[in-house]
Amino acid sequence: MDCYIENRAKFAVEELAKHRGQWIAFSPDGSRILDGCENLASLRDRLDRAGIDLEAVVFERVPTDDMILSGSELS
Repeated sequence: MDCYIENRAKFAVEELAKHRGQWIAFSPDGSRILDGCENLASLRDRLDRAGIDLEAVVFERVPTDDMILSGSELS
């Protein structure tokens, strides 16, 4: 987890900006974005179909400037 935190902290803001309003899946070490999608369930389905272990990735929502996140996003 230390490796993830370190790599995620170094992730380029410009790269994250490409995914505004999307859920993204980071590699286990936080060094790259595996995929992104506006809907978390769809993202999980896409990763699962690609054979990616969902327990090994880290999901994160990239907000837009006017977005307010809530727990309802996770259900």
